Amino acid sequence: MSLTTLLMVSLCGGLGAVARFVVDTLIKRVSTGSFPWSTLFINTLAGFLFAACVIYLRSYDLNMYVLTTSGFLGGFSTFSTAMNEIISLARVRHFVDCLVYAVWCIGLPVCAVLVGVALFGALA
Repeated sequence: MSLTTLLMVSLCGGLGAVARFVVDTLIKRVSTGSFPWSTLFINTLAGFLFAACVIYLRSYDLNMYVLTTSGFLGGFSTFSTAMNEIISLARVRHFVDCLVYAVWCIGLPVCAVLVGVALFGALA
C-alpha cells in the first residue's frame, strides 16, 4: 500500500463525510419527530452504492474500488452514528422506535446491497 493510496483514501473519506453532512442536513430540515431518518437513508444509500462498486469497479479498477468503498463510502456511511441513535432512543424510552430502527439499520442496507447487486449485475 503506497502513501499515495493512503492519502487518496483519506481525501475520498473526507469527501464522503462532507456528502453525509449535506444529505443529513437536508433530510433533517424536512423530517419531523425523533426518528433518525437521515442516518437510515444514508446507510441504505451507501449499501446500494457499494453494490454498484462491487459490480462495476472491483473487477476493472481495484484502485478506484478502494477509493470509493473504503474512502468515499466509508466516510459517507454512519454505522457508529446509527448505534448512538439506537442508544439515544432507548434512553428516552422510545423502545418501539429503538427496536424498529435497530432492525432497519441492519436490514435495509443489506437489502439495498442485494437489490443493487441484482440490478447492477443485470445491467453489466
